[in-house]
Amino acid sequence: MRRLGTLLVVLVLLVGAAYGIYWYKVKTSIDDLVEAAAPFAQVSYGAIYAHPDGTVGVNKLEVTPSGSYEPITVDAVRVRPGSPMYWLTGGDEPPETLNVHFQRLEQGLNSGVLKAMQQQIDLQREANPLHVSPTALACGDVRHLDVNALRGMGYRSLETDLNLHYSGDQQTRKLEFSILADIDGLAELKFDMRFSADPDQLRNPMQATGTARLEKFELNYTDKGYNSRLAVFCARESGVTAPEYRAEHFRLYRAWLDSNGIEIPDSWFQAYQDLQGKGGRLTVSLNPIGGFGAGEMMMAQDPVYLIQKANPAVEVNGKQLPLDGVDWMALITQVSQAGNAAAIARENGASETVEEPGAEVEATDAESVADSAEAPAEAAPAAVSSRSSRRQQPEARGFKLTPKEQLGDHLGAQVRIFTYFGRDVSGQLVSVDSDGIRVSQRLAQGKAEYPLEFSRIEQVEVYR
Repeated sequence: MRRLGTLLVVLVLLVGAAYGIYWYKVKTSIDDLVEAAAPFAQVSYGAIYAHPDGTVGVNKLEVTPSGSYEPITVDAVRVRPGSPMYWLTGGDEPPETLNVHFQRLEQGLNSGVLKAMQQQIDLQREANPLHVSPTALACGDVRHLDVNALRGMGYRSLETDLNLHYSGDQQTRKLEFSILADIDGLAELKFDMRFSADPDQLRNPMQATGTARLEKFELNYTDKGYNSRLAVFCARESGVTAPEYRAEHFRLYRAWLDSNGIEIPDSWFQAYQDLQGKGGRLTVSLNPIGGFGAGEMMMAQDPVYLIQKANPAVEVNGKQLPLDGVDWMALITQVSQAGNAAAIARENGASETVEEPGAEVEATDAESVADSAEAPAEAAPAAVSSRSSRRQQPEARGFKLTPKEQLGDHLGAQVRIFTYFGRDVSGQLVSVDSDGIRVSQRLAQGKAEYPLEFSRIEQVEVYR
C-alpha cells in the first residue's frame, strides 16, 4: 500500500513537473514575441493560459502600435494545435491543424490603424476635394463612406470575434485556410481557401507561393447592423426618412451608371438593392479550372483571361447572379473610365450656393436701410416700392455657373472646375490663356497648381 501511495506521489510530481515545463515554455515563447514586437508596438498581457489539451494563450492582451495612443485590446487569445505534444516536440514542423481565436478584439475608431486609413482618405480628398463616391449618393453632404461616416452612424469602436483555422494533409497534399470575423453590430465576414501544396513547404514561404495552386476561394458577407445604421445616418443627413433615402440612393446610383455608360443586367442592379437591405448576404466564390497559381498571375495584363480562368460565381441573398455572356472587357473598360459621382450629386442635390461669412449680416443691414428709406414714402405706388427694395438688397454671393470664355474676368477668384473625366478641382484661379487655365489649390503640405485644358472642362463655377 505504501508503494502504491509512493507511486501516486511520484506520478503527481512528474505530471506537475511536466506541466511546469510546459507552462514555462509557453510563457517564454510569449515573452519572446513581446520582445520581438517592441520596436513596433508596446504589448502587455494579464495572465498566461496553458491547458493540458494543448490550448495556450493569454488574457487581457493590449497592443499599442508605435505612434498611437489608443491600444487594440483582446479579452482572450487562444491557440490550439492538432496535438497537445506539438509545443514540446513540434519544433519547426507545421502542425497538422491550428486554430487561433481572438475573443472580443476591440479597436477604437481613433486607433492608429483606422486613423492612418482616414488620413490616407483625407489626402486623396485634398487631391480631388469635389469627388463624390457613388456609394455616398443621396447621403446629404457626405461624399465618402469612410471612418468619419462610421462615427456618424454611432460606432465608437469595432468589436470583433476572430477565428483563424489552418489544416494541412500530407497524403492529399492539400492546405486549407479559413477566417471568420464577427464584427459586433456591423457584419460577419468568412473566407475559405483551399490550395494544392505540400504542407512541409510552409517552412519556406517563397517555395510555397511558387508551387501552390488555388483550388477554391469563397467569401461570405452577412450584414449584422451596418445597413440599418447607414440608412438612418444618411436619412438624417438628407432630412428624409430611411425608405426615402434608399429610394433616392438607388435612383442616383442608376443615373451614375447610365451617365458613365456602365451597362449591367437588371438582375445585377436588383441584387445591389437587395444587398443593401437588413441582413443582406453576399457570396463570391472562385473555382479555378485546373487551379490557379503563379503562372496564371503572369497573365495579369489580360483580366478577361483571369476572370474566365477563375470561374467565378456570385450569390446575393441565396440567389445566383447570371454571369454567362458578360462582356468582361467592355465592363472593365466602362468601370475604369467612369467618372466620380459629383456631377450626379450636383444635378440632383440641393443648391450649392455658399454665402460668405457676414453675408447674412450685410443683407439684414440692407433691409433695415431699405425699411427706413421707405417709411416716409408709404403713399408711393407699390410697384415703385418693390423695385426700390430689390435694388437695395444685394444678391447673395456664392458659387455660380460661369461660361469658360468669361474666366479671364475672374482672375484671383475661387473656382470649382468639373471635368469630363471625373477629375474635379477647386481652388484659386491664377491664370487664363487660349488653351486653358491654372488653378492653385491649398493642401496640408502647402500649395499645388493644376493646369486644365478647356477641352477637358465640362463645367465651371466661380465664387462671386
